[in-house]
Amino acid sequence: MPTWISFIIFSSYSITLILALWRYPKYYDTELKYYPALIAYTLFTEILGAFFMKYPDAFTLPISNFYNNYNIVIYNIYNIVFFLYFFNLYKKFTLNKTHKKLIKAGIVLFISLSIINIFTQNILKEGQILTYITGGIILVIIILNYLNQIDWHQNKKEPIKNFMFWLSWGLLIFYSGYMPIKLSYHFRIIHNQESYLLIRTLHLSLAPIMYLCFIIGFLKMRRKLVKG
Repeated sequence: MPTWISFIIFSSYSITLILALWRYPKYYDTELKYYPALIAYTLFTEILGAFFMKYPDAFTLPISNFYNNYNIVIYNIYNIVFFLYFFNLYKKFTLNKTHKKLIKAGIVLFISLSIINIFTQNILKEGQILTYITGGIILVIIILNYLNQIDWHQNKKEPIKNFMFWLSWGLLIFYSGYMPIKLSYHFRIIHNQESYLLIRTLHLSLAPIMYLCFIIGFLKMRRKLVKG
């Protein structure tokens, strides 16, 4: 990964975390109260991974071996925690009781397929593709439902002051764009070098775009966090 791209990605993570902590008094008593911890965990995981890749001999052998052996499983566990967090978050912000039940069913389906995926791929050595794609699809559906429940006719300016609006668009853009890319990587569909570079560029652009949405959301956040 080019240095300038790494700088942009890590900067977007860092700025989001800083703003999340700065705005924390406005949402500490809401369902978003654990969001800064998730961002901090994301940033720590990415920094640790990048550091070990660039300086593999910087730490003692036991620590290096531990990270090299458990790097993939750390990301696999992170993905499960990530999806479950947002499933539960949107369940609390969903107004329709039927939709809440569907989200609960989606959570059960996700957990079930995640367990099945462990037996089809080595969770210690392979990225869990079934877990990731299932989680991504369910999350996209949940987000589309959440955005659909927003009452634009009441006040068109209100939704853009709601952090959940920007959070939703950030996640929607990222997962709608990245899931096809992840599948193409997994099944090795792309063989042309030019196509690979184009897809890789798109891949690396999605994370900063997502976090830019988060940043805008924090900057526009109002004191009362509403559900719809």
